[in-house]
Amino acid sequence: MVSPLHSNGRAQLREEKAVTSIGDLALKPDLRPELLLKLSGKLQTTLELSQLLEIFFEEIQQAVLVDGLTFAHSANNLLISQGKNSPHSVSYRLQTQQDYMGDLTFHRSTRFREHELANLEGLLTTLVYPMRNALRYYEALAAAFRDPLTGAGNRVALDKTLSREVELAKRHGQQLSVLMIDLDHFKQVNDEFGHSMGDKVLKDAADCMTACIRQTDMCFRYGGEEFLVMLSSADQAGALRIAERIRMSISDMTFENAKGKLQVTTSIGCATLRGIDNTDSLVQRADTALYEAKHGGRNRVISDADTAFTESERV
Repeated sequence: MVSPLHSNGRAQLREEKAVTSIGDLALKPDLRPELLLKLSGKLQTTLELSQLLEIFFEEIQQAVLVDGLTFAHSANNLLISQGKNSPHSVSYRLQTQQDYMGDLTFHRSTRFREHELANLEGLLTTLVYPMRNALRYYEALAAAFRDPLTGAGNRVALDKTLSREVELAKRHGQQLSVLMIDLDHFKQVNDEFGHSMGDKVLKDAADCMTACIRQTDMCFRYGGEEFLVMLSSADQAGALRIAERIRMSISDMTFENAKGKLQVTTSIGCATLRGIDNTDSLVQRADTALYEAKHGGRNRVISDADTAFTESERV
């Protein structure tokens, strides 16, 4: 079904894939059958969302000229654009009886006429099921790179993402920092409050970390009660500010079950990319800083610069 959010025309895709107008006076699409057949065939050639929308954007120009389109799916944190934004727009919700597949907005410098809206809605009916399949494929891929308990990225996702970001940061001369985060005395949480409480602490702590970072940053579960946060375009000072925000936010959280109330703290090690770094050396320096934070009494943030100073003192 294609439901308009900001237009007067409406069209509906029934299970038999027939388009019916809602209302006797609604305009019917005026589209060549061979255009719909060609468009439907091309949309079946990919499961990649960006490519699917690119094909749709290019092919519909034969029936309705549009300057650009924007696809949004808030649950999957997706925002994909083709072409350019313009002053006038019309938005539609894509859905079947079982699935919501996001909102699609068309942009144009001039207003859409009624017969153009009818044609857009007819064209959209060819997109509904390919979009559903592409979203399911996207969600399956995302699940393969996500820790099932916390929703943070897993080690496979970390290895792929961090390697790419280190390479890009070096190539373009950009800053990159990582935080190694450990929940203090986590074994005691499991021993004294039970594993279900331990699972809740891990999940809520991961949610808290994600809420403290920017959209360009990423949180990964490194293993057990350890997490790694990758901070794009963040120098040491910026990384330390975010680390302190995470530390304070987690320490403010309160958990409770039949065995009583619980508060947890974190120790955080911070490292910023250097010219000679690779992914292993960057993570190792953050891990060393984390060790110093735990060795120094826990519930604190230590940077790799601090550990270098401490090591020189020891020498």
